[in-house]
Amino acid sequence: MELRNPVKDKLLRGESSIGSWCLSGQPLAAEALAGAGFEWISTDIEHFPIDVSAAADCFRAAHGMGAVPFARLPACDPIWIKRFLDAGAMGVIIPLIRSADDARRVVEGSRFPSMGRRPWGGGRVMFLYGRDAYLAGANDAICVLVQIETPEAVEDLDAICAVEGIDGCFVGPNDLSLAMGLPLPGTPHAGREQLVRSLAERIRAAGKIAGTVSASPAEAAQRIEEGYQMVSILGDLIYVRTGAAGAVAEMAGRGIM
Repeated sequence: MELRNPVKDKLLRGESSIGSWCLSGQPLAAEALAGAGFEWISTDIEHFPIDVSAAADCFRAAHGMGAVPFARLPACDPIWIKRFLDAGAMGVIIPLIRSADDARRVVEGSRFPSMGRRPWGGGRVMFLYGRDAYLAGANDAICVLVQIETPEAVEDLDAICAVEGIDGCFVGPNDLSLAMGLPLPGTPHAGREQLVRSLAERIRAAGKIAGTVSASPAEAAQRIEEGYQMVSILGDLIYVRTGAAGAVAEMAGRGIM
């Protein structure tokens, strides 16, 4: 079986791709998001209590419904990287990158020799794709993204983008706003919007994939107009909370609650 990543292929052609987040760590939720038509589902292991086994089930569910499974990992750590790639993630998003040296460590952990130093032990991917097919195709098929969410990363962005083996940068406006003393997204702020736009321009000018988050389809469309290609729209728990809150509010408005 040839190892392919249709989302990465699409992004490298300069096209856009819309995904969402599996925050719950529940495979049924990942399956529902993929079934809704999102092209990629990123399981958020950085901020939610999701272990490797649960993540593997989410990857399996997303893949089974035709979406590409991604994982946002807890840290730039080769152990985290290899465990979730071995569990079946076809892309990783690495948080809190601050420098080109950090980016080089990501490449070392996520690419097999000679490009990197990722070890081979089999894992779930050996049974899913076969040893030879996976080893032959993983360096090309795995999508490796680093998050730009610190002032240091903004300053060193050109050097980060120049690191061989990094496919793109995923801008995190929430942590970037916190770190720079700006209002969080949701509160209008011209400086933050200009920064987010400029980062897309710089990333694309370097020949890399530009990704970020959005809180609505309208915002996702705006980000794509600004040059972002890989854009998420909310996540499973947010969809549940929003729908539930709307139902409760409607019942309260009817004087029932």
